[in-house]
Amino acid sequence: MTPSRLPDPSASRAVLVGVSQYSAMAENRQLPAVKNNLQRLAALLSEPRIWGLPSEHCVVLHQPDDADAVISALRTAAQEATASLLFYYAGHGLTDPLTDDELHLALPNSREPAGIHLALRYQNVRAEFLRAAAVPQKVVILDCCWSGKALKSATMGSGDLAAVAAVKGTAVLTACASTAKALSPAGEDCTAFTGALMQILHEGIRGGHRELDVETLFQSLDTRLGSENRPRPQLATSGFGSGLVLAMNTWQEPAPSAELQEVAGTPALPDAVRPPLPVDMDTRRRVQELLRAGHYQAAQELRLRLAESGDISAVREVVAQLRREGQYQSAVELDRADVGSQAALQILRWLRQRSHRKL
Repeated sequence: MTPSRLPDPSASRAVLVGVSQYSAMAENRQLPAVKNNLQRLAALLSEPRIWGLPSEHCVVLHQPDDADAVISALRTAAQEATASLLFYYAGHGLTDPLTDDELHLALPNSREPAGIHLALRYQNVRAEFLRAAAVPQKVVILDCCWSGKALKSATMGSGDLAAVAAVKGTAVLTACASTAKALSPAGEDCTAFTGALMQILHEGIRGGHRELDVETLFQSLDTRLGSENRPRPQLATSGFGSGLVLAMNTWQEPAPSAELQEVAGTPALPDAVRPPLPVDMDTRRRVQELLRAGHYQAAQELRLRLAESGDISAVREVVAQLRREGQYQSAVELDRADVGSQAALQILRWLRQRSHRKL
């Protein structure tokens, strides 16, 4: 058996930092999902099947008082780590284009547009990683913004963060590229990027190696977020950083859920014998028209029928909606089933039956 490259959790440290409430920013700039990011990511990292990081080796700083609180925690972690050091930040990122494009990580009392001096300079974080040269594995994950228009869903963005943040021997993974905006969608428990990352850690990657390195995670994130028409992540590595292992691959062939086993023996819906829908732009446009008119039930019914007809886009939309609703098991089963297969049709049939029962 190939020796494990997963860093020893007892000799590793993680510092997870997040800011969900900003005292000097408008309501539409608050990021309540960040608190969930921190709690759930810490829990996942501690799971033995994923990494098994002891809770005392994972420092979680939600709403840190100031930059010194973050740097002090990171410095201590770097001094104690002998296998791996992980730094994660979620919140707003700030830059001042009138002076320079340096990235600052917003803290609870940071403000826009003239409050960058109240934020944490990323260069200070980078300096701690440079000092930690003896730690063989170092990973930075940034789910942050520098500014964005006020939208219904809180807007997050990053410039060329991975390139700017790169440290020798370190992998830097960011939420999006320089021309895009990352999202913390309204109504979702976690930000888009971190939510997708945690789903991959929890579900694993079908057909992947038993250990997940940074490059594999990045490729899976890029595929998943791109398929949901969400901003795509960015990765910068140096000194073999792309090969750094972050977690075990937890993927397992799922057994059909009890609900799906039950529906396999139930009669088909009266309209289940309808001929397949034409998979064309007119049908897809009809779904959008129904949504805009507020006819959500009819739109969902049409989308499910499109998915049954083998429309890959419709299947992906159904998977994304299931995840947004917290129905992760059904989302995983549909995502892993081949489009048009009996397994996929069985899941979609159950979803349609459940939808009709709600009427």
